[in-house]
Amino acid sequence: MADAKKGMARIPVPPKVPKTSEPESGRDARPQAGSDSDSRRVQMLMSQTASARRDSLVVPLVGLLLAFSVISLIVQMLIAFG
Repeated sequence: MADAKKGMARIPVPPKVPKTSEPESGRDARPQAGSDSDSRRVQMLMSQTASARRDSLVVPLVGLLLAFSVISLIVQMLIAFG
């Protein structure tokens, strides 16, 4: 007789507590559609994004490294099978 399949495991997760260290500003004064907790969560996630500035030399240097790697591989193949 086959064993009975168990249901999906449920793990209880405590609700997240929003940060209260930031003072409320006037940007959240307008009424919003949906629940308040969802909109605050989205605004909190969007406010924590860091504007990372990419170094202008990273992409060309990676391109050069890739090009020299491919050329080196071709030369090694020519030496091995030539």
